[in-house]
Amino acid sequence: MNFSRRKFLQLAAMATAGFFLTDNTASAQYSSEIWEPPIEKLFLPFGELKDRKETERIVIHHAGLDKDYSAHAIHKFHRDVRGWSGIGYHYVIRKDGTIEQGRPSQAVGAHAANHNYNSIGICVTGNFNVSNPKTAQIDSLKMLTAWLCQKYNLNPMGNGVIVGHKNLNKTTCPGSNLYPRIEEVKCYCRDFIY
Repeated sequence: MNFSRRKFLQLAAMATAGFFLTDNTASAQYSSEIWEPPIEKLFLPFGELKDRKETERIVIHHAGLDKDYSAHAIHKFHRDVRGWSGIGYHYVIRKDGTIEQGRPSQAVGAHAANHNYNSIGICVTGNFNVSNPKTAQIDSLKMLTAWLCQKYNLNPMGNGVIVGHKNLNKTTCPGSNLYPRIEEVKCYCRDFIY
């Protein structure tokens, strides 16, 4: 593969930080020039889901409660209490930075009313109106968002491409302590991709 010096340094830094370690093996996961962050696949049982035909934006959420909820716990709540097909978010980022698969990435989400048919939802666990996201969560959010921008050919600096839930619906989500960090996430994605 032919990487620019910037891309090489970024990948080397990520490897040093352990982002590509899987089963104690230091092998990076590449498909052409697209890498994949370490995502725990949980294989959750869902009701009927529809395929998303296009992906135009990434929506960042917080869980709203200051606990470290797993994708499995959110899935159970969304299915059993809300009556949905299962977890509405495509990805959940735990307090230690672990990224968990929620709803299948190709399925229409249930995370932002009237905007689910063209978006991917990422939930960062915690209530960021009362606490701050952990450094590991921000690092994973940057990595995951950069990968999604690459995967779906999205311009991270484009208007409405990477947004907080509050940009789309009447809510305070993703919280007053995470929302300002979205600009930092966008810049990271821009620098990583270009």
